[in-house]
Formats: sequence, C-alpha cells, structure tokens
Amino acid sequence: MRRVVASLPDGNAELCLVRMGFQVRGLSGWFHARTLRAAIARDADRAVAEGAGLLGSESFTIARGHFGVLQYWRSFDALDAWSHRPPHSEWWRAAVDRMRRKQDLGVYHEVFLVPAANLESIYLDCEPAGLARFGKLGEPVGPSTTARGRLGMMRR
Repeated sequence: MRRVVASLPDGNAELCLVRMGFQVRGLSGWFHARTLRAAIARDADRAVAEGAGLLGSESFTIARGHFGVLQYWRSFDALDAWSHRPPHSEWWRAAVDRMRRKQDLGVYHEVFLVPAANLESIYLDCEPAGLARFGKLGEPVGPSTTARGRLGMMRR
C-alpha cells in the first residue's frame, strides 16, 4: 500500500481554506450554478497561473442540486485581494443579483484559517488530492504514522 503525507509548502505559516457552495432550486438555477462553477474554475486557473496565492482548487458534490468548490489559499490576505477584483467580483455580483431576482439559487462560502501546526493529512493508495496536489510530500514514518503524531500531540 502506497502511503503519503503532505504538509504546507515551505514558508507557509497557515492555510486559508474556502468552501463555496451552490444549492439550486429548479432547472434554471442548476444551469446557472453550473455556469458559475465553470467561471470559478477558469478564475482559479488564472489565480494559480498569476501567482495570486491560490494553491489549489477542487470541485465537490454533496447531493443532487448541492455542489461547490474547495480552494486552498496561501493566506486570507491573498484571498481577500483576489476576491475584490474582476473577474471574481463580477460573477459574485451577478450571482447575488440573480438570487434576488429569480430565487432559484443559493450561494454560500465558508472560510477557515488553519495554522500549519494544526494541519495533518495522509493519503492511502490514492491519486493526489487536496494538500497533496501542492504541498510538500513525505513518507509516514515514526510519529507521522498517526494523526496524533502528525499534529505533534503524542500521548505521554
């Protein structure tokens, strides 16, 4: 079994996670949410290419009509700067306007700031995902074979 652990890239003291979700009500809301998701994917590719602080972005699906994007940012400041300029600000305003007019779509976001010391991961026989796509990879040996060990919380 292939086992890999991932940690933040050197120089990153924390990770800013953003979860954006869409809840659709009806077919027209579903089509619009899919358009938004595609715009976010293009926006994410641009942010990574420009070195804006976005480390990675992944789509997720929770249920029929409820899906979204999980993004990993170098810092909240980088996320904040990116979110207040086009194209993000444009599609966000358009989504809010549509929600008010048609009420066929709900949008939410959650932001989590995670200090590097409070972050742990392990990947068992799977393709790189999340932190493993951009972080520093290693082999779980010694204390890093358990979540408690990777978090530096060994019992005495």
